[in-house]
Amino acid sequence: MAQAPGFVILNDNGAAVRAQINQVFAALASTSIGGAEPPATMPGMLWLDTSTTPPTLRIRDLSDSRFDALLDGGEY
Repeated sequence: MAQAPGFVILNDNGAAVRAQINQVFAALASTSIGGAEPPATMPGMLWLDTSTTPPTLRIRDLSDSRFDALLDGGEY
């Protein structure tokens, strides 16, 4: 599961900032894959929901209140 706890990079020492940036890139590269909603969300965000069979690609609505199914099918 590659989900970031947030997308705001906090001011910290070099190693901690690099770790935060790597978490964000991993989440973006994997479409925040996981069986539960990502902890940090924003309108238009994509999430590959693996709690369904087959997995479902979901998009966050404009009010940032829920994920809507965008695409499902196939094996990933």
